[in-house]
Amino acid sequence: MERTFSCFDNQNLSGLFSHPGKDGGIEGAKPLEVHLANTSILANFFASEKKLALCSTKFLSQIAKITALLHDIGKATSFFQKYLFDKKKIKRRLTRHSLISAICVWGTLNRLIEEKKIQEDKVFEGFTAILAFFATLKHHGDLEAASDMLLLSEDDIELCYEQIENIEKEKFDTLISNISCVCPEIGFLTTDTLKEFVEHAKDSIKVFKRAFRKLFDTEMKFFFMLNLLYSILLDADKTEAIFGTLVDIPELNLSYTDVDSFRRRIFKPENFENSIKALRDRAFEEAINCEIDENRRIYTLCLPTGLGKTIISFAFALKLRELAQNKFGSKFRIIYSLPFLSIIEQNYNAISQILSFCGFDITSDIILKHHHLSDIVYKTKDSCQDNQEEIFDTDVAKLLIEGWNSNIIVTTFVQFLESILTNKNSNMRKFHRIANSIIILDEVQAINSEYWFLCKNLFEALCTSLNCYIILSTATMPFIVDKSKTISIVKPENYFDKLCRTELYFDTNFSKIGLEEFVANFEFEKEKTYLFVTNTVSSAKNLYKLINQRLPDMQHKITILTTHIIPKERLRRIEQIKNKKYKIVISTQLIEAGVDVDFDHVIRDIAPLDSIIQAAGRANREGKNAKSRVTVVELVSERGRLFATEVYDSLLIDVTRKILSQFQKVDESKFAELILEYYKELVRRGVIETTSDDRGTSQKFLEAIYRLLYTSSDCETAAIGSFKLIEDEPYKVDVFVEADEEAKIIWQRFAKICEIKDIFERKKRFLEIRKSFYDYVISVPKTDNIPINFENIILYVPYSQLTDFYDPMTGFKTKGESYLSF
Repeated sequence: MERTFSCFDNQNLSGLFSHPGKDGGIEGAKPLEVHLANTSILANFFASEKKLALCSTKFLSQIAKITALLHDIGKATSFFQKYLFDKKKIKRRLTRHSLISAICVWGTLNRLIEEKKIQEDKVFEGFTAILAFFATLKHHGDLEAASDMLLLSEDDIELCYEQIENIEKEKFDTLISNISCVCPEIGFLTTDTLKEFVEHAKDSIKVFKRAFRKLFDTEMKFFFMLNLLYSILLDADKTEAIFGTLVDIPELNLSYTDVDSFRRRIFKPENFENSIKALRDRAFEEAINCEIDENRRIYTLCLPTGLGKTIISFAFALKLRELAQNKFGSKFRIIYSLPFLSIIEQNYNAISQILSFCGFDITSDIILKHHHLSDIVYKTKDSCQDNQEEIFDTDVAKLLIEGWNSNIIVTTFVQFLESILTNKNSNMRKFHRIANSIIILDEVQAINSEYWFLCKNLFEALCTSLNCYIILSTATMPFIVDKSKTISIVKPENYFDKLCRTELYFDTNFSKIGLEEFVANFEFEKEKTYLFVTNTVSSAKNLYKLINQRLPDMQHKITILTTHIIPKERLRRIEQIKNKKYKIVISTQLIEAGVDVDFDHVIRDIAPLDSIIQAAGRANREGKNAKSRVTVVELVSERGRLFATEVYDSLLIDVTRKILSQFQKVDESKFAELILEYYKELVRRGVIETTSDDRGTSQKFLEAIYRLLYTSSDCETAAIGSFKLIEDEPYKVDVFVEADEEAKIIWQRFAKICEIKDIFERKKRFLEIRKSFYDYVISVPKTDNIPINFENIILYVPYSQLTDFYDPMTGFKTKGESYLSF
């Protein structure tokens, strides 16, 4: 398929432009027909890749192609053309081109549908043109509530007429003649036709509104269709404007049998306890031999920690991918999504090892890591240059990374879910690449329970409408999906029942106990390793201080992990912990899920039961020792308040306490039964939504989806754009800590970047250092211990004041903390 269009005869160009040249002048400016035609071809290409139940590929391609072809037609006004090369001479209002372009798209599609030149899918009958209108209207901004986007004021109408009067008819006719080469059906367009469309739009507002009321149902079809059209248009438009064409994504010829070969090489019997090795082998074999039901798209992988869920889920995803590609004749990508940045690197490296073992170069078009702190680096192998590595310019790299141009994407839950549940232009550009994908949601229990019912409905709709397959992976499978609609890749009972690595104790001797008393009475055994998991940063710091005071000879063998320690140092310590450097580790919850560390004894301050079970997975992970102990305690502050209730809903803690208090100890083989009872009790107490009658947070967001309510002026009404998987913490501020010589260099670069006047150049330069910069940024409470405020951009701790604000072991000093010296 042709991907760009550049065969216009320069002698017959319209003389209209879409973008200025590099110096802002007419030299090198892009002809408007070139931009429109290329964008249309790219949009058609993106749409033609999709094989969906939502609508036919032909229908989606036709709509996307025409929407893209006319999305910037409003740039043909003399107002915009003058503004393009001299922004001071024209009023900004007159240069607005999205509305007149959107009306042109709407009118053209209506006419082509009426004339049967486009066969409208019945499911969208009467709504197709409206949805394309919305996508075009907001392609330079963010989506709004559909009811608001339908409002056309008298001023809007007058502006459209004024703009049409200021289009040079001859140039416009040449433009339409040229772009008709891409789509002959639009050849009827003239300035008079545009006037007719505006007149029709003015008279059709009531019709629009009546039609829109029909959208109030319980289906996501309109939401998905608008998101697709909007996403395809955004991606095609930005790709054409910045890059000009597509980057070819090579075929990934990788099979689950290749993963099996890697596994057999790496997991040799001599490296692991035979019982664990046997269970890993059994789980892998059971998974890849799991029968795939074409009528079910959601699969669950529930296995105890340490049994290789990462490798198993990836291998099974490859098996699903092979089946799907053969069935639909379309390319499927793999999206591997995780909750925490601390395990992104770990799992990205694990998959990269598999790829390297199988002979693949680790390039960005093969596997891509994307989160808000990832490096803006996109590299490929240049086949024209003897496979030399090609690294793209920052602007292009950002475009390709944020557009998920790769076979395998390793990303966060936030990036994944907020690419769907958003109104933001920047987030939604990659939405269309979620269609036709195998989605792995690892450690899925980390999704807040108030969103489980929302995710249940969303996941089912993604599978049925966008032709996705979903794999949910965890050791503590939440009630996100109906068991009757899923296939379990393995039988969990075959593995939980066979394991006896740990025993869980709810120690009543440490019930509602202060930190000093707890440390004074805790029995340390010299030969054992310990992991203490606390609920708050302050309790972790105090616990670290007290243990150091009690065991002064062990200070070099004790460390701490909290979010008050700069990320660079946190990652270094996690690697040291994996390499057994420390005997005692005090950590907040950041270590409890997915991080591959192993201890003899885990002590967990009381938390929701699923968090406790996850923490238990850090004990005796390889099963090399006799049963390890996992102790649940109830730590309280000086005021006698449970630290747990500062972080978690007290109802979750009450349910956990109720279940654990029934047992003196619980063997690991019973963990699956324990967690099932926990979730059932949460349903009984109404903590988890299970039906649309519950009227909780999930249902409110679902109603926003059904109504295309991307924004809301009413703060009490949930809107799609207000969804946040992780809520902002307004009581916290970001601080850059100049902790070492490298931080000094990075800060100097940052300060120079801030002096750049051009905002786009400033953003570009910051992207070049973003990853390194955020290696030194922490989020801390707003206290009176506030460091320097750098130009109202970010708080800053200079190296000369480091000891006033930052402790090298415990991190940022909040109010009242002093330097810890032992």
